[in-house]
Amino acid sequence: MNSTDDNSDLREASTPWSRLREDVAVVTWSSFLVACIATMLFFALIDPDYLIDVLNHPRWLPSRMAGYALGFFFFWFISAGAASLTAYMLDTSREHFRSGSGRSGQDAP
Repeated sequence: MNSTDDNSDLREASTPWSRLREDVAVVTWSSFLVACIATMLFFALIDPDYLIDVLNHPRWLPSRMAGYALGFFFFWFISAGAASLTAYMLDTSREHFRSGSGRSGQDAP
Protein backbone atom coordinates (compact mmCIF):
# COMPACT_ATOMS: atom_id res chain seq x y z
CA MET A 1 0.00 0.00 0.00
CA ASN A 2 1.46 3.38 -0.92
CA SER A 3 1.16 6.74 0.76
CA THR A 4 -1.56 8.06 -1.58
CA ASP A 5 -3.87 5.23 -0.48
CA ASP A 6 -3.18 6.14 3.16
CA ASN A 7 -4.08 9.79 2.52
CA SER A 8 -7.35 8.87 0.80
CA ASP A 9 -8.29 6.66 3.75
CA LEU A 10 -7.62 9.58 6.12
CA ARG A 11 -9.74 11.94 4.04
CA GLU A 12 -12.63 9.47 4.04
CA ALA A 13 -12.35 8.91 7.80
CA SER A 14 -12.21 12.63 8.59
CA THR A 15 -15.56 13.74 7.27
CA PRO A 16 -16.74 17.04 8.75
CA TRP A 17 -19.19 16.91 11.60
CA SER A 18 -22.64 18.38 11.31
CA ARG A 19 -23.32 21.64 13.15
CA LEU A 20 -25.54 19.91 15.71
CA ARG A 21 -22.96 17.21 16.42
CA GLU A 22 -20.26 19.83 16.84
CA ASP A 23 -22.43 21.87 19.22
CA VAL A 24 -23.22 18.79 21.32
CA ALA A 25 -19.53 17.91 21.54
CA VAL A 26 -18.55 21.44 22.56
CA VAL A 27 -21.32 21.68 25.17
CA THR A 28 -20.54 18.24 26.61
CA TRP A 29 -16.77 18.76 26.81
CA SER A 30 -16.87 22.30 28.19
CA SER A 31 -19.52 21.43 30.78
CA PHE A 32 -17.48 18.37 31.82
CA LEU A 33 -14.41 20.53 32.42
CA VAL A 34 -16.43 23.09 34.38
CA ALA A 35 -17.98 20.30 36.48
CA CYS A 36 -14.51 18.93 37.26
CA ILE A 37 -13.30 22.32 38.47
CA ALA A 38 -16.50 23.06 40.40
CA THR A 39 -16.38 19.65 42.09
CA MET A 40 -12.76 20.15 43.13
CA LEU A 41 -13.44 23.61 44.53
CA PHE A 42 -16.67 22.65 46.28
CA PHE A 43 -15.33 19.50 47.90
CA ALA A 44 -12.08 21.21 48.87
CA LEU A 45 -14.23 23.27 51.25
CA ILE A 46 -17.08 20.91 52.13
CA ASP A 47 -16.75 17.27 53.14
CA PRO A 48 -19.51 14.92 51.89
CA ASP A 49 -19.59 13.27 55.33
CA TYR A 50 -20.57 16.65 56.78
CA LEU A 51 -23.42 16.88 54.27
CA ILE A 52 -24.54 13.37 55.20
CA ASP A 53 -24.64 14.40 58.87
CA VAL A 54 -26.53 17.62 58.10
CA LEU A 55 -29.09 15.75 55.98
CA ASN A 56 -29.62 13.23 58.82
CA HIS A 57 -28.11 10.21 57.01
CA PRO A 58 -30.42 9.91 53.99
CA ARG A 59 -30.64 6.46 52.39
CA TRP A 60 -29.93 7.85 48.92
CA LEU A 61 -26.52 9.15 50.07
CA PRO A 62 -24.87 6.10 51.65
CA SER A 63 -21.18 7.06 51.50
CA ARG A 64 -18.61 9.76 50.87
CA MET A 65 -17.92 8.47 47.34
CA ALA A 66 -21.63 8.67 46.50
CA GLY A 67 -21.55 12.28 47.68
CA TYR A 68 -18.65 13.05 45.37
CA ALA A 69 -20.38 11.37 42.44
CA LEU A 70 -23.71 13.12 43.04
CA GLY A 71 -21.94 16.44 43.42
CA PHE A 72 -20.03 15.96 40.18
CA PHE A 73 -23.17 15.02 38.22
CA PHE A 74 -25.06 17.93 39.76
CA PHE A 75 -22.37 20.38 38.63
CA TRP A 76 -22.18 18.70 35.21
CA PHE A 77 -25.95 19.00 34.77
CA ILE A 78 -25.97 22.67 35.78
CA SER A 79 -22.99 23.59 33.59
CA ALA A 80 -24.42 21.62 30.64
CA GLY A 81 -27.64 23.60 30.97
CA ALA A 82 -25.74 26.88 30.97
CA ALA A 83 -23.55 25.84 28.02
CA SER A 84 -26.60 24.62 26.08
CA LEU A 85 -28.37 27.91 26.64
CA THR A 86 -25.27 29.78 25.48
CA ALA A 87 -24.97 27.62 22.35
CA TYR A 88 -28.67 28.16 21.60
CA MET A 89 -28.37 31.93 21.97
CA LEU A 90 -25.29 32.00 19.73
CA ASP A 91 -27.08 30.01 17.03
CA THR A 92 -30.20 32.16 17.16
CA SER A 93 -28.16 35.36 17.03
CA ARG A 94 -26.45 34.11 13.85
CA GLU A 95 -29.85 33.46 12.29
CA HIS A 96 -31.05 36.86 13.44
CA PHE A 97 -28.15 38.66 11.77
CA ARG A 98 -28.38 36.52 8.61
CA SER A 99 -32.00 37.53 8.13
CA GLY A 100 -30.99 41.19 7.96
CA SER A 101 -32.73 42.28 11.13
CA GLY A 102 -29.54 42.82 13.12
CA ARG A 103 -28.37 45.97 14.86
CA SER A 104 -27.23 47.93 11.85
CA GLY A 105 -28.52 51.24 13.17
CA GLN A 106 -30.99 51.54 10.32
CA ASP A 107 -33.80 49.55 11.96
CA ALA A 108 -35.14 52.54 13.89
CA PRO A 109 -38.75 53.50 13.04
